[in-house]
Amino acid sequence: MSRTPGTDSEAAVRRAGEAVFPGFQLRRLARTPSTQDVVREAAATGAHEGFCCVAAEQTAGRGRSGRQWLAPAGTALLMSILLRRRLEVAAGVPLLAGLAVADAVESLTGVSCRLKWPNDVLAGSAKLAGILTEVEAGGGIILGLGVNLTVPAFPPDVPGVSLDRLAAAAYGGDAVLGALLPELGRRLRQVEAGGIRGLRGDWTARAAGLGGPVRARVGTSTVEGMALGIDDDGALLVKTAEGIVRLVAGEVHLLRAQDG
Repeated sequence: MSRTPGTDSEAAVRRAGEAVFPGFQLRRLARTPSTQDVVREAAATGAHEGFCCVAAEQTAGRGRSGRQWLAPAGTALLMSILLRRRLEVAAGVPLLAGLAVADAVESLTGVSCRLKWPNDVLAGSAKLAGILTEVEAGGGIILGLGVNLTVPAFPPDVPGVSLDRLAAAAYGGDAVLGALLPELGRRLRQVEAGGIRGLRGDWTARAAGLGGPVRARVGTSTVEGMALGIDDDGALLVKTAEGIVRLVAGEVHLLRAQDG
């Protein structure tokens, strides 16, 4: 795996990272199978919180449910960062990370985003960013983010959107990362201080699909009903014909009212 050369904005990224994580370390790679794996290896050898890997291209990037996360080289911000927080914080990381991405994108570009439980950042009905959180048995939370910057096209079955189309301007990965790191720190402090309850109002204000029909796949089961919101533990509450179901994991599809 070869390193990419530093950019003019790298110093700004480092300042932003070190302001949040005293042990911030940035590793840039031109190409790697997965930034998650790079950070996992670093965590196993004692890396401090804030070890961050950014890659121009992933060859085996993954999202939730084992799906691949692939983008042409240089067209997306592909990154993972090591968090060393209490285990109680881990459940809130996908939610706080989504808020951090949405806040950073809006402050940088003016583009408004919505959040789809548990880990997608949407612009309109299309996916702008995805989040993957993995908790390591030996300690540490690995937060992976993929943000579409200048992706030219998406597969027919992937309703994706790229930031350059939304903002009518191109933003580099360093600009987005520099805006993201302070927001990530702010949301982490929020959860550390007040738990998921402390950010529930902000998350709900940006949530997509609440009050509407959803279909969730949880393992081999399917749950259908109306999405009500999240509880104090970050679980999605769905009102079904049998009563309220609490989802702690799963893949959720937003349905139109006429969908069956």
